[in-house]
Formats: sequence, C-alpha cells, structure tokens
Amino acid sequence: MNFDEIKEGFVIRIKGANYYIVSEGREVKCFLRGKFRISGDRDKILPVVGDSVKFRKQSNSKSVDYAGLIVSVEERKSVFARSTSFGTRREKILGANLDYIFLVHSVIEPVLSLRLIDRMIVAAEYGGIEPVVCINKIDLSDDLGALKKELNLYVRMGYKVLFCSAIEGKGIEPLRELMKNKRSLMAGPSGAGKTSIISKLQPNLEFRISRVSAKTGKGRHTTSHFELHPLSSGGYLGDTPGIREFGVNQIEKNKLHLYFRDFCNFPDDCRFSTCVHDHEPGCAVKEAVKDGEISEKRYDSYIKMLRNLSRNE
Repeated sequence: MNFDEIKEGFVIRIKGANYYIVSEGREVKCFLRGKFRISGDRDKILPVVGDSVKFRKQSNSKSVDYAGLIVSVEERKSVFARSTSFGTRREKILGANLDYIFLVHSVIEPVLSLRLIDRMIVAAEYGGIEPVVCINKIDLSDDLGALKKELNLYVRMGYKVLFCSAIEGKGIEPLRELMKNKRSLMAGPSGAGKTSIISKLQPNLEFRISRVSAKTGKGRHTTSHFELHPLSSGGYLGDTPGIREFGVNQIEKNKLHLYFRDFCNFPDDCRFSTCVHDHEPGCAVKEAVKDGEISEKRYDSYIKMLRNLSRNE
C-alpha cells in the first residue's frame, strides 16, 4: 500500500488492531506504524480513544479499509485513568483529551457510594478533566431533599451536581447543554443507568440497556468497549463498562491532597511542610475537620485512599 499526505484527526473507536479516526468530518480506518508495537512503555504510547493523532492517508483510497497509517500521537491535554490492580501504580487509561467526566451514580440499585465518587473525582482532577456528579434514579428516592443536602458538599467545592431520572426524563436537558460541543465520557458503577441516560439524550444511539442483577445487586453491564459517539447537538459522548472497583494507586501519596479541593486552603498552615494530614501534630487539615470546615466523610475518604497508597509503597 502507498501512503502520502499527512492528516490530523482524533480517535473515536478502537477495535482490535483497527483505529477509527475522525478527520475533516470523515471517519477513517487506520492501523499503527510499527514503532508503536516495539516501544518500551506501550500503555503510555499506544493511542487511546480521544487521542489526537497524525496519520498518512492511503493514496487514492475510496474505501474505509486501512485508509490510513498512524505515525504519531499528540501530547494529551487530559487523561482519565484508574489503577489496573491493587498494589501497582500501573494505570489503565479510559480516555484522553476529554472536557467532562460525568460520574453517573444511582440513588439505589446499586447503592450510592460517596467514597467511589470521591475516588473518581480524584482521578478526574489528577488527569486535568472537570468532573460532573450525576445522580440517577431520583424517582426511587424516599427523601430527595435529604439526598440533595448530602450531595451539597460537592456543590460547595465548586462541582456541578445534577439529579436526574432516565425513566421519567428528568434532568436530561441540563446534561445535554453541558455536553454540547464538548467531548465527554460517562463513567460509574454497573447498573447506575449510564446507557439509559444516553438513550434519552439521543434515542438513535443503539445502546443495549444494562439491567441490575436482582441476585447480586450489581449491574450486568452491556458496553464492552469505550468509543466516542457524535451528538446531534454537537460534541461527542462515550460510555464505559461499569466500574465495580476504582483505584487511584497511580498518584503519589504526598500529592494526594492536591486533588481534594476542600483541602486547598489549609496545607500551607500545617506545622510540617511534609505533612500528609494523617497522624502528624499541628495539621491544619485535621483542625479544619474538627471545626467543620471540611466534611468528616470527605476526610475519611482521603484517609482510606492515603493508607491504600501507603501500603502500595
């Protein structure tokens, strides 16, 4: 095959060895130049969904079959990743160059976990992406007022918190407005209703809807891979396989506090510059917790993450 001019685009889908690129409004099927397969750190160099790439277009190709050869991956502006397993810093990149991560959680089925939300927010902050908390299934809530009061701690930190019901169609328009002309990813536990929300946002997207297992209470997620889908209102949206465990082991222990917005005004007042806000005397963060300036639940989430990182080290 002959390849000539260099083109630019971004990855919207990966299937096996095939990379599908959007370039100049057209989808191009590409494969990788050999240098990617022999590089030392494949996980960081191989393209992921959302990556901006340069590719050589196949000469006189009118077919989508192997119409391009990817030659380089541009520097990533943002990354959403989780650690691949307990006890390792190795990360699995879920998407790159995204504007928003919509953290979709449900009131029940599965039960709302603020600690999981905290870990996912930390991963988004670490990767330079704005997280949006989206609570689905509000139609199942016994006390929506109390739920909103509990989630208000994130609003006070400057995060957007949306409440919706995919079944009743509530809260869909604010989601649609935020996603307009942006590249977004939905992530959350299995059964929280990500694909149901997407089907409300754009009904022509052919997603199979996840159902929660009555036996385990955990979702049987039907999305087997992540890809970006164009939205009729502008922008791209992706869905990820349901998350049951979400690690942040890729973050250094002494930097974890940087990704807690509610801590940002206090660490400089700690007695020790190396304070990690756990057992040290004269810790301004712990004092802020005692004074009610930092939520005890948020601090507990921080300590749990911190000690997991300490065990990994």
